[in-house]
Amino acid sequence: MASHEPKAEVFNGVSTADEPSAAWGWHGLGRRGIATAGVISGLFLLGMLIGNHKGHVEDIWLVALAVLVFLGTFLFVVRPKLTQRTTVQAHNKPVGHIEPDWAADQKNLTGAYADLTAEELVAMNIDPKAVGRPALTEAEARQLAERSFSHH
Repeated sequence: MASHEPKAEVFNGVSTADEPSAAWGWHGLGRRGIATAGVISGLFLLGMLIGNHKGHVEDIWLVALAVLVFLGTFLFVVRPKLTQRTTVQAHNKPVGHIEPDWAADQKNLTGAYADLTAEELVAMNIDPKAVGRPALTEAEARQLAERSFSHH
């Protein structure tokens, strides 16, 4: 028995199974056509200024919409890159660079974490006495507590 399902066709790399309108040519609308339509639409809006308007409310709206259409068309044609940098700084390392194991360094207090002060250890919720470092003095603890309460 024959299937009643329509057979999928491919037009310009787009399958009619995914996008039924691919067969009608809507996927082939280019940038030039969109830019032309934008300019014509903006000129049409400005052309509507000619008429028997009593006030200027309509004129203001027509000019504002025409400017918006022209701006949108310009941005579509130019397609500005709003980001200067497209990669994260961490990727821009010299050849042969080996990234430290930050999690292991923090856990074992090695590398960049080897010389932390007692105050910095407390800030990381690590008891200095538990890792064999001198504990905070009473004055340092009081000063640290005052600073933490004054920021809230």
